[in-house]
Amino acid sequence: MRSAPQSSARHRAQRGGQTIVFLLMALTVLVFIFLWNVDLHRIVAGKSLSQNAGDAAALAAARWQGTTLNLIGELNLMHALALSAGDTDAVDAVTNLQARLSFTGPMTALVAAQVAAKNNRIYTDADFTALMRRHADDVSRYDTPVAGGVLFPEPYAGAWDAYARMLADIAADGIAAAPDNARFYNDAPGNHILRDPAFYDAVAGRIWCWFYLHPTASRNPVRTMLDDFTDHSWWGPLPQPDPPSFENAEIFGLGLVSHPVSLERLMTPEAFQVGAAQQAIDLTGFVQTNVMPVVERWYFYHPTAWQAWTIMNPDGPDAFPIAGPVKPEYDYTGADAVIRLHAQVTRLTPSAGTPDRHDDLLWTAAAKPFGYLETDDSTGLKLRPDAFGLVLPAFREIRLIPVDAASGGATGSFDIHWRRHLDEHLPLYVATGRLDDDCRYCRRIATFQDAAFRQQGRDWLLHNHGLCTLPGGGGGGRGGGTRRGH
Repeated sequence: MRSAPQSSARHRAQRGGQTIVFLLMALTVLVFIFLWNVDLHRIVAGKSLSQNAGDAAALAAARWQGTTLNLIGELNLMHALALSAGDTDAVDAVTNLQARLSFTGPMTALVAAQVAAKNNRIYTDADFTALMRRHADDVSRYDTPVAGGVLFPEPYAGAWDAYARMLADIAADGIAAAPDNARFYNDAPGNHILRDPAFYDAVAGRIWCWFYLHPTASRNPVRTMLDDFTDHSWWGPLPQPDPPSFENAEIFGLGLVSHPVSLERLMTPEAFQVGAAQQAIDLTGFVQTNVMPVVERWYFYHPTAWQAWTIMNPDGPDAFPIAGPVKPEYDYTGADAVIRLHAQVTRLTPSAGTPDRHDDLLWTAAAKPFGYLETDDSTGLKLRPDAFGLVLPAFREIRLIPVDAASGGATGSFDIHWRRHLDEHLPLYVATGRLDDDCRYCRRIATFQDAAFRQQGRDWLLHNHGLCTLPGGGGGGRGGGTRRGH
């Protein structure tokens, strides 16, 4: 007679135990959902923080580029006034100041970028700082005697010592926002397959059409580097450094050049007056007789740096995804600032890939100074700042621009892994065939060297090469995309 109550009690105890297990499981799931939401909020906030900091740093740097260009343009006008007054000492002081501004202005832009990033709670990056410190050491050796001269000639007396000290002082405060479009004098050009990031992308993604569309490929019969490669010696020597100009800073350079020339060979007195009118300076009567015929050193926009902004043409070969064409007065390349920065977000939830529970965020941003020259007639025509070649004060606004439309190429100067591959791993590989197993770019070279990988590509192209076509420009949408996408 007692068995029924005992069985009922056991049944209730079992149900109670199941309820506790269920509640514990539900509580665990709720805790993980809560932690996941906290992590999601932290990641979104971190991305917003890094974007704000990167954009602010790029705008700060570009603002100083525009300010420096205006100062050099104003000094060109002061140069004309000094010539008109016959003041040779003032002429010498002006040209010397312009040479120094070409470096100190961009260095001020670099400092302003660091301040903007750090004010937006982006902290010093150890790798960026170490690279800048090493480069300061390199600059201090630019005047090393070589073959009866020096490694790189100074644009003015004592330039390399002063430039190295500025870089070292900035590095001592820590680099948070790296100048990603820097062009160091000892950098080699990118016209080599192993220096082309598209090659590594093609290997990683097995993008066989890239090998077929490469300029060295043969269409009939189908023959590509997949067929021709032998060993590390097949690539040929790496290119040597080819500095563009020693008159421009390596970081946030302005793209200027100075020439001793008479202005009457390059422009009319009326054109010169357009620039003077922007500053309410009247040079009428002085320009023709005292300025235009005299051979003097003037600062000009370098024609290879200041060109039409063709990549921003929606109907051009790149079919850039913008709503309409760039206004004629803003249709130029030239000076711009590209910033790279990292932010770190700490997670509460675990991950097998990162036991220290943090995620690294990367943001790149670009900005550019814009301006125009106004004609002094009734048309109100606006001209590009470089319309007359001579640097004149014209820059008025700073705007963010797409990173893909900025200078610096497909990869950044402060992409630490890529730079280490270019500077350390490639020279060793081309000379000896040795690859660094810890370098992802080296691993892709090793993949390409695998005969089975190349055979797979040859087999695919043999039957499918007709599918490989270059995207057309204009009309339709963009084809293929870009590396950074913003």
